[in-house]
Amino acid sequence: MSTTVEAIHEYDHPVEIVFAAFTDPDFYLAKFEGIGAREVEVIACSDVDGVFSIETTREVPLEVPAALRAVLGSWTTVIQNEEWVEGENDDFLNELDISSEGVPAKITGTMVLYAIEGGGCANEVTIRIDCSIPLVGGRLEKFVAENTSEQLDAEYEFVQEYLEQMD
Repeated sequence: MSTTVEAIHEYDHPVEIVFAAFTDPDFYLAKFEGIGAREVEVIACSDVDGVFSIETTREVPLEVPAALRAVLGSWTTVIQNEEWVEGENDDFLNELDISSEGVPAKITGTMVLYAIEGGGCANEVTIRIDCSIPLVGGRLEKFVAENTSEQLDAEYEFVQEYLEQMD
């Protein structure tokens, strides 16, 4: 069983500007703190042979349904690993892996950042959530998907404001 969350975020800024932000460790710190996380840290970061890799950790609040309270707390520690590379079509490709302490779900995803008409760019985000726990697995996937969708919306708003401040 798995659940997929998808989003397309369009920005008025050129793809090179957005990619520069997406490969700046300080951007990750500002983004996660800006959307309500605490204890945000960059654990590892490198930019070698055209591959930008970053590992971050943060604590995020959870509004947990009653059926999942025994499994989850009100905060969870999230570890996120991302790799960005330049694609073959003047785009940038991302693979990410997210784990949440105490949340028995596997979260993986991809992003494709590319230029669009008018000088802006778009970021296509696909997140896949897998949980194999009998009985509550479907509910947990649904909860994680809803939480992920809310996080993506918050990140999109933050990125738009962040880019405007760069002007």
